[in-house]
Amino acid sequence: MKHLINIEDLTVEEINKIYFRANEFEKGIRKSNHINAHCVNMFFENSTRTKLSFEMAQNKLHINKYDFNADTSSLNKGEDLYDTINNLSAIGMNIIVMRHSDNNLIKELSSKTYFQEVLFINAGSGSNSHPTQALLDFYTMKKHFLDLSQKTITIVGDIAHSRVAHSNIALLKKYGMKIRCLAPEYFIGEKIDGVEYFTNLKEAFENADVIMALRIQKERIQEHIDFDDYIKNYQITKENLPYGAYLMHPGPINKDVEIKADVLETQNARTILTQARNGVYVRMAIMDMMLASWGL
Repeated sequence: MKHLINIEDLTVEEINKIYFRANEFEKGIRKSNHINAHCVNMFFENSTRTKLSFEMAQNKLHINKYDFNADTSSLNKGEDLYDTINNLSAIGMNIIVMRHSDNNLIKELSSKTYFQEVLFINAGSGSNSHPTQALLDFYTMKKHFLDLSQKTITIVGDIAHSRVAHSNIALLKKYGMKIRCLAPEYFIGEKIDGVEYFTNLKEAFENADVIMALRIQKERIQEHIDFDDYIKNYQITKENLPYGAYLMHPGPINKDVEIKADVLETQNARTILTQARNGVYVRMAIMDMMLASWGL
């Protein structure tokens, strides 16, 4: 695994290896020390869970980590981002963890030649890819169910603008999970083969094992959205959440928009914090596998 850019690039075998290695880290039966490795975190969009989860994972792996601040960098003096990264590779950085609003920039950067080879991890690109989130969601679900091929997930919310939805769909299709997407027409976007689409909440939630709510991506939406209509027809409440279904959300949550606030106090919703915790182990596994192949 040279880079981690898109879920589509991973085989089932590689995903399984990440799962088992993350589980070993969670159980404390695997210890790794990458004191000779250097990683720079380059976040061009806001982040809490992903950024701090990567930092926690880097600390646990004893990776030397560096926080890149675009606002105080030479990018503000006109330096090209490729030149910035080329200099970072010359300084000695081994891993670039990057989040960016452009759908394709991280992939393009990973294909270029640098002073010395550097590994890229996509920490969220535009509205199309968030592979580490999908991997931690998979890890969370698989720990509950073991076999996902007999389970149904309903993803509800702003599907069109959600990189989380796109990466989760790509991953869960590999494991034969039944995938439903629930949203008003203006949030469905381009339909994906092998996915069922619904505009009716009751139908989409019927017999679902997992409900994954998505934040409305206000920063990526140009048109006017009728939030009152969305809340009326698509908000998750205690009354419509299927009994026994696990509730998931990548965060941040807009309380009383996609999920009614009191739902977050239920046992069903504890999975959301479990996702955040599991993100550390999954990101540890990813970086550990990458660095081990380099002997770092």
